[in-house]
Parts: sequence; structure tokens; C-alpha cells
Amino acid sequence: MTGTGQATPASKQPSQVVKAWLAFERGVGLLCAVILLTMMFLTGLDVVARYVFNAPIRGAFELTEVLLVCLVFCAMPLTTRESWHVEVALWEPTSRVGMGLRHLLAIAAGLAVFGALALQLTDHATRLAKYGSVTNSLGIPLSYIAMVAAICCALSALAVILGAMRKF
Repeated sequence: MTGTGQATPASKQPSQVVKAWLAFERGVGLLCAVILLTMMFLTGLDVVARYVFNAPIRGAFELTEVLLVCLVFCAMPLTTRESWHVEVALWEPTSRVGMGLRHLLAIAAGLAVFGALALQLTDHATRLAKYGSVTNSLGIPLSYIAMVAAICCALSALAVILGAMRKF
């Protein structure tokens, strides 16, 4: 029902995929905010502990690095979906055909880059798990971090597809 009391046509209803993606966006946006706040508080507490009490928080720098990687990769699908990446116009077509071709090339490039990154990071995570690689101070398994990055790259490839569907 719309605000006027009339039923909304079925064609105007968002699909289940769109609804799921919007819920995902809200969740990931909240996760990014929590990661950023955690980094802020951790850095602030570490500075106070270091200079006031002469007792820095063990592993604070390392945890900040890990959280920064997670923040960048978790924000990537959101950035991709909204086309908020930095863009450089190397080719500015004047026709509709040229614009469509440029758009298709951008979609293909996005899928190729994010797909390749997802595959490479998955392979890297597997090797890190095989060798049991962990961070120096806190012993956080590096394979988990690489797998988070791989999943986020795969979701970014999905965001390219969803963004393409929205524009066509």
C-alpha cells in the first residue's frame, strides 16, 4: 500500500535480491562503523596508556593494522555498488553507443579485477592456513584476514553486477 491507500503495482516492488542486498548494505555499513570506532578508541587508549601510564597496550598497533584491512575490504562492496570509486575519464564518448560501450567495458573491468582478486586472495588464504601463519604479537591467523578480503572482493564483483542491472 502506498501513502494514498492504493496498492503498489508488483512491478514497482523491489526484488528479493535487492531487498537482501539492502539488508546486507545496512549490516556491512554498521560493521564498518563499529570497526572504525574500535580503531579510534584503541588508538586513543593506546596513546593515553603509552604517555600517561608508560604502559602501551600490547598489540594495539597490530590490531589496528588488521582492523584497517578489514575496514577497507568490508567497505569495498558498498563503494562499488554506489560507484564511489575514484574515476579517471580517459575516454569521453559523444554518442549513446559509445557511452554504452564504455559502460560495458567498465563492468567487464570491474568483474575481472574483483574476480581475480577474490580468487588470488582465496588461494593466498589457503596457503596461509596451510602454513599456520599468524600475526606477531597477538597470534591472529592471517588466513582469516585474507579470507575476509576474498569474500569482500567476491561481494564487490556481485555489486558490479547489481550496479549494472540498476543502470540498464
